[in-house]
Amino acid sequence: MKTTLRDVFHFTFSGLLLTALTACGGGGGGVGSAMQSSQPPQNLESAPAPAEPFIIDPTTLAASSGGNSYAGTYTETPNKGTTMFDGQEANSSAISLTITENGTPIVTEIETAYYLENPYQPLGLTLSYNGGQFELLYNSTNQLPSTLTVGGSGPLGTGTYYAVNTNNAMGSLTETYSVSVTSTGSFVLLNTYATGTVNGQSISQTISYALNSGEAVGVGAVEILVNGTTLHFNSACNGCWDY
Repeated sequence: MKTTLRDVFHFTFSGLLLTALTACGGGGGGVGSAMQSSQPPQNLESAPAPAEPFIIDPTTLAASSGGNSYAGTYTETPNKGTTMFDGQEANSSAISLTITENGTPIVTEIETAYYLENPYQPLGLTLSYNGGQFELLYNSTNQLPSTLTVGGSGPLGTGTYYAVNTNNAMGSLTETYSVSVTSTGSFVLLNTYATGTVNGQSISQTISYALNSGEAVGVGAVEILVNGTTLHFNSACNGCWDY
């Protein structure tokens, strides 16, 4: 297991951060259907914090770098019922991420995020990532304010990465957020950031969620580190976003 994990972390850190950020996210829907049925928010100076956890229908992402084309698919679905995590009963969500480079799969991730409801409290996650496994436990978490003001920012939480089913710490994570608007002023954006280290290597991640009337209507952009290159993925939903 240690060899597999080491190989995974030398390969890419994208999944480690994407899933951790989602664990601190809010409620929403898929990009295409939500955009067709919703109107942009009228108040572009602030927005109600989205309900948690996120519900994200399959979202297609696209990026290019160094002559290579990248495609990604991301989804998150809350599971029914409860389960046990870190010695306590918890709710959970199933999350998946796949990325291809020029049509060849390079990232396959299947994750379960664990949290308490009413009020929402993220606990951690377990992840199968390109054949390796690990888990993250939150050391501290911060709720989003009830109203998100454009230009505002703050902490989301900190956590520790472990080799799965062990007390062997592998790294740490710090999460923060900021609030902005799209370039043409159509949507308020909740931008979530994660920075940290795994096995001594730096990691970083940004996800931008478009907000509408207290809901996250989809993932508009994702910035991730893949094979040492930072890629900016935009939603492939043509006309949905105006960055």
